Amino acid sequence: MQKTILTCRDVEEFMIDYVDGGMSLLTRLQFTMHVVICSDCRKYLKMYKDTIALGKRVFDRPDDEAAGQVPDEVLHAILAATEKK
Repeated sequence: MQKTILTCRDVEEFMIDYVDGGMSLLTRLQFTMHVVICSDCRKYLKMYKDTIALGKRVFDRPDDEAAGQVPDEVLHAILAATEKK
């Protein structure tokens, strides 16, 4: 018998499926009921969605060049560190 109430751990495990729409209607309803009741999971879901949105914004303008240049001393330090390996 499938449980009717999800735990916070269940919600965390189902988060990606919930956001992607990849869960059954019953599980989605159980997930939604838990999030309505649990303020911590509501906050977590909001942060999760915000993180996805920010990640997508990184690629809004993929052809743009970097805003500045890497200082020479940083570039040399990176190159020196990679040569030592």
